[in-house]
Amino acid sequence: MSKSKNKTSTCYTLMECNSCKAIKKRKFTDGDIVFTTTENCSDCDGKMLVTKIFGLTMD
Repeated sequence: MSKSKNKTSTCYTLMECNSCKAIKKRKFTDGDIVFTTTENCSDCDGKMLVTKIFGLTMD
């Protein structure tokens, strides 16, 4: 028999700049939708595109 453990998951949003291709990861916030533009890039002031939303499970 295996024991069931409570595991904590944290959701993240991955964004990529349309201009300079910089990649940024941040914690997921309500309203994040894949393939939408969010904020301006901190490197070149281009638009950041949400490319992936994923979760990491901690033991």
